[in-house]
Amino acid sequence: MADLEDDLNRVSVELESPLLADQQSCQSFRTVRSDYLNNDSVATSPGFLSRQTSSLSVPALGNSQDWELNYREAAIYLQEGENNDRFDTHPRNQDALPAYVMVHNFYFYIMDLAAAMLVLLLALVEEPAVDALQLQPIIHASLELFGLTVIALGLGLKMRWMGLKSFVKHKRTLLKAIFLIVMYSEALVVIVRQQSHFRVTRALRPIFLIDCHYCGGVRRVLRQIIQSLPPIIEMLFLLAYFMLIFSILGFYIFVNVEDDIYFQTLQDSFVNLFVLMTTANFPDVMMPAYNHNPWSAIFFIVFLVLELFFLINLLLAVVYDTFTGIEKKKFKKLTLHMRIATSKAFRLLCSRRHPGKATFAHFEGLLKYYAPNKSKRDVLLTFKSLNTSGSGKLDLQEFHNIFEVSRLKWKSQREERLWFESLLSPLDKLFRLLHKMVSSRIFEGIVYTVIAINGIVFIIKTIIASKHTFPEQYNVAWYDWFFVGFYCMEAFLKILGFGPRGYFTLGWNLFDFIITVTAFIGVVTQAADKNFQYIIILRPIRLLRIFKINKRYRDVFGTLYELTPRMASVGVCLLIIYYFYAIVGMEFFAESQLENCCRNDTFADYYSNSSRYKDYFYLNNFDDILRSYVTLFELTVVNNWHIIMGGYASAVSEWSRIYFFLFYLSSMVVVTIVVAFILEAFLFRIQYHQRKAEQTDENQVDDGESESIVEVSMSLTAVEVDDFFPRARADVNLSLLLGTLHRGGIIAYRGTRQRTKADLSKTMYAEEVKEWIKEADREHHEDLQNFVRQMSRNTLLTELGDSTASTPTDDDGATPTGSPLVQPSTATAMPARVNPFLGRQEPTLTSNHHTPTMGEPSINKNEGRVEEEEDDDDDDILGDEL
Repeated sequence: MADLEDDLNRVSVELESPLLADQQSCQSFRTVRSDYLNNDSVATSPGFLSRQTSSLSVPALGNSQDWELNYREAAIYLQEGENNDRFDTHPRNQDALPAYVMVHNFYFYIMDLAAAMLVLLLALVEEPAVDALQLQPIIHASLELFGLTVIALGLGLKMRWMGLKSFVKHKRTLLKAIFLIVMYSEALVVIVRQQSHFRVTRALRPIFLIDCHYCGGVRRVLRQIIQSLPPIIEMLFLLAYFMLIFSILGFYIFVNVEDDIYFQTLQDSFVNLFVLMTTANFPDVMMPAYNHNPWSAIFFIVFLVLELFFLINLLLAVVYDTFTGIEKKKFKKLTLHMRIATSKAFRLLCSRRHPGKATFAHFEGLLKYYAPNKSKRDVLLTFKSLNTSGSGKLDLQEFHNIFEVSRLKWKSQREERLWFESLLSPLDKLFRLLHKMVSSRIFEGIVYTVIAINGIVFIIKTIIASKHTFPEQYNVAWYDWFFVGFYCMEAFLKILGFGPRGYFTLGWNLFDFIITVTAFIGVVTQAADKNFQYIIILRPIRLLRIFKINKRYRDVFGTLYELTPRMASVGVCLLIIYYFYAIVGMEFFAESQLENCCRNDTFADYYSNSSRYKDYFYLNNFDDILRSYVTLFELTVVNNWHIIMGGYASAVSEWSRIYFFLFYLSSMVVVTIVVAFILEAFLFRIQYHQRKAEQTDENQVDDGESESIVEVSMSLTAVEVDDFFPRARADVNLSLLLGTLHRGGIIAYRGTRQRTKADLSKTMYAEEVKEWIKEADREHHEDLQNFVRQMSRNTLLTELGDSTASTPTDDDGATPTGSPLVQPSTATAMPARVNPFLGRQEPTLTSNHHTPTMGEPSINKNEGRVEEEEDDDDDDILGDEL
């Protein structure tokens, strides 16, 4: 009887063990790789989960350790899918897990970012340094070594979990390691020599910032810029071709024109026409020839029409077309990449008792690592939101939505009640009336009218004050007190009507409150001391609220809001380009004598310090990093940039023009990408509204607020909490929740999150997304059929089927023993291969795949094809992400 109980206990434990082919009679590790698994029979992907057991008579290690490893690895797969990381950076075995966890940690992210910023900011104190910040070479070199050591620590840990082979194949990481060695050597040389030397390699320091975790958006923008380069380069070649033709033509036409210094040589002709393309020297470059012969204007008009108005705009059109194609392709790859990640994570959550299903217990274990800040209540609500079938177990199709659902923030409808509803009568009625008043359109209309009047009064007052002496311009009048008092009253009434939480959670209300408080402080301070008058410039900002009334303006502000994160990434990219050119400029042009240079040139007056009208162009130099940034910004604006270039060409060398030409082309590419960003975002938003209008009631009012929020409604009962949490009463929060549920019976919840660009893209490309998934499924089915045909030709297939058929099963169809679903056989083993996750050789089985029946969905239907596409992109030095 005791033996029977032991057997039953062993079977029960094995049924709830992970779906791993893990136990053999021999003492060796083995992980069955199943590339063709459907959601009715799921095994773990090869990863860092493997263990050694010696006998079936020993139960599976309580399974808690195995499940914890499964949960952690599944969470890593989801993080790789969410962050768009390649799966080849996945920890190769269990021993590599500590290094992976250490690097993928908030504090390490901050430390890595701080080290990268430290190395970048050393340009402020290194020679040529900012005057007030200059440090001794041994000090800034020591700081550089410290920052590089922290970065090297991260690279060492990355090599630990990736392995040397994968580390070397990862091009961005390898490039980062090479630059690290070079800069480490140069810093040591500076310490030994006790002085700085020519170090143009400092311009490559931004790669350390680009590789930081928080700069993923910067890497994506840089990747899009690189992917957009082929059409840009083609158009630049076309521009250069026509410019060369016009340069030769201009040289022959105008070389003999008296006093025309712009076409004396072919080099002068090309340089001045290049500047003319930017309009910086127009019409100066045309006037000598125009004075000689008015018909000469035709040459310059034709050049500008062709180069500036046609080819430059054609360049923008080509870049925009390429950019939109890249955006759609990126969304497709990201969608399929995330499906692969969820598939890999899902099969780590399936047990032998429930193959193809994930129970709540295993889902809770996953969120313990993937979303550790979620409460048990939120975990249950997230599970219920995913489990649309109501079966109590997740299938793969439901699990695919985990990225969207896990970001929901849950609040009960009782928590969202207005604050005064719990007050006694008649106070609740009074505040309800106040709430109705501040929510009405009449109240909003009155506020908009006062804001408009305030704007008109402010403009009239500024015009009148500009005709008086300076102190009288900022006197506080009675109407200033009136407007500020009105805004304060509006804010106070809205806080009482909506409650503090309801008021401050709306962006426009928060904006109004900040401006109101600032204006109040400004008026009070200005009345007491006129030195605080600059605060008056914030008052007209309130006029932005008026533009909210018009739908077109709402689209503009919505586009601006949507572009803010991406524009921040573009801005960082531009600063990185500035940093590169600033370091190169300081190494080549620092301490150049620009003052009173160009004495025999047309630019002499601009650099003279004794002319009647000083232009101070000699201040546009590269003597330190801050001045270099200012100079580069002036070059980006283009106006008079040729004067700066001409000064350095005269003071340093004619070859210095190459530097300025390259910077102009680089900045033009970035600016073109920025324009493409704005066009794509705005047009996408317009198209989205059109598509949405076709699917909804035309009479429905679009206030612009709801489209930025995703809402999901869900409810909980006491029975559900007891079922999913058998020990709920031992948890303080769950016991309080149960007490509330027993009193009220049911609690309704609302989950909200910000709508992302991906959500809009799913709506826009809904049909295309279905086709992408079908195409990936079709390709997987073809691969699966080829695999089945290969298996059918194996003479041992019948023997394997007989051995499988003789294995007893339970009611769920699971194998009630600790043995693998498919036993290995030396007769069916292919030549040994190295398991990348176990680090040793193992036999490649021809029979370790589940053969699905007709109509069964496949878990890994799109995995093989998409990973091939990812390998094609591996040449991109920017990339963990797709």
